[in-house]
Amino acid sequence: MLLAIFSNYLLLMVILGYSFILKKIIFNGKAVIVKNTDIFYGLSLIIFISLLFNFFYPLIYLKPIAITCGLFIFIYAAYKKIFKINFFLYFGIIFFTTFIAFYSNMNVDSPMYHLQVIKWLSLHKISFGLSNLEIRLGFNSSWHSLVALLDLSINKFSAKYYISALILSTLIYETVRHKTKLNYSDIFLYLTISFLIIYSFLHPFGNGVILNHLGNPERDIIAMLFFFLIIFFFLKALENPANNKNYINLLAISLFLCLSTRLMMSPMAILFVIILLKDKEYKVVNFTTIFLFITSILWVLRSFFLSGCLFFPYYQTCFKTSWAVNIKEVQFFVEEAMRISRTLPTRNGVTDANFSLHSYDWIPQWINDYFFSAALLQIGTITLISAFLLLFVTSLFKKYKSKSIINRYDLSIFICITIIIFFWFISAPETRYALGPLISLPCFFVMLLFKKLSLKEFLINKNIKLSLVMGTLFLLLISKSFTYFQFSDLFINNKKIHNYSHIKKIGRFNDTNFFWGKFLCSDFKEICVNTVKENYAIGEIFNYKVYKSDSWIKK
Repeated sequence: MLLAIFSNYLLLMVILGYSFILKKIIFNGKAVIVKNTDIFYGLSLIIFISLLFNFFYPLIYLKPIAITCGLFIFIYAAYKKIFKINFFLYFGIIFFTTFIAFYSNMNVDSPMYHLQVIKWLSLHKISFGLSNLEIRLGFNSSWHSLVALLDLSINKFSAKYYISALILSTLIYETVRHKTKLNYSDIFLYLTISFLIIYSFLHPFGNGVILNHLGNPERDIIAMLFFFLIIFFFLKALENPANNKNYINLLAISLFLCLSTRLMMSPMAILFVIILLKDKEYKVVNFTTIFLFITSILWVLRSFFLSGCLFFPYYQTCFKTSWAVNIKEVQFFVEEAMRISRTLPTRNGVTDANFSLHSYDWIPQWINDYFFSAALLQIGTITLISAFLLLFVTSLFKKYKSKSIINRYDLSIFICITIIIFFWFISAPETRYALGPLISLPCFFVMLLFKKLSLKEFLINKNIKLSLVMGTLFLLLISKSFTYFQFSDLFINNKKIHNYSHIKKIGRFNDTNFFWGKFLCSDFKEICVNTVKENYAIGEIFNYKVYKSDSWIKK
């Protein structure tokens, strides 16, 4: 455990080193101060480096150089007193979030394909048609590109399981750090993290169905945290016109991080357009937007190489190239996910396409079986309705009647979240696909209630420390993991141990062994697939491996 904690703290310093470099470049070499939220500059730069390098070499060759360089840059910046961060407080937060992650079990998706995605990034340069081996290898998350480059490995220890805990630490630190002024952006972030912690503490199964996945290199938690940040930085940009450039930059970066992890959140781009229309002094074409545009191009190209699709698994963006996955296979994969999501948890009617796919007959069953069994949806709905009713009732009182409860910017946030939730509901209504919007919407309405009742001023006047409340909630959550704690765990390098005895050899194609992992390929180093196809072939394009299977092979 101690190795996991110190590796996360080391990686924090590495990321902050890259944050200093990119922020220094963006602000034209001027004297800069790096604060906690500036860590996202570093994340975007590391992702750019990872995406670019992997077009030519496996990331395992760059990893020690990238980590060492970031660390030395951090030491230089710390010597120059660039950082305005309480590193002692940060260490305490990282200690406890990593502690929670350490006792989290593996989820379904990580051993199925997340770990394989990271393996291919680490051990191979980009390959054409990788999704022909396993359809899920077509998924292209910028988060996995970052994890693969920062996967600090020592003996049997691997940092990839715990890096998401570092990002959660960043958001918690932002809520508890000392502030000279309390804004509604701070209250929104505080509410979302509080919601997450309270839900996880009250949930009877471990740390709840969200944070139970914290010790996995998965995408759902990270997409949720980046979603919170989009709204947070949007509000920050509105509240701080004097520091607009920095917050608009961070809004653009968090938008890229979120969309390149979970593309269905793309309606949030509307908020960035609104900020650009409001702030005429912010130049649309600048180093940040050009940098993010180039990074996005690399990200899209990677997706195209992997599957033949610009945005996998949206089969409408797929092209019929020599290495592309069969579009019908992509369509079946998407429709299968929709059928399963619409019939959870019982899966009654999942094989009946007329019921679960081509009509809305599944909605009553979903409400009865899934909505009324999913605590997240029930708590969120109750919170939302309660906040809305209180807003309505307080509007009837003369004291609050003249006070507007929502402005056009608040309305834009509400519209964006509602659009995402609507499309989530009619497509694949499983909570993990939309954690960010589902938590943000009720918290956003509670924030509006704070505005209506002037509760921010009440908190300030009564000197109520939200950081102390957050700290108390966080300690309550940690107490659940202490039931698993043994002193010897401090010196265990890794609790994530994979058994490969179930993996069977399929055969040998083009002098390469292929194996069947039965949906548990995990970290297996050789080519491992979840479903076996009749034929496989490996070709080359300009010294790049090209993988094909079944119908793409001429017999």
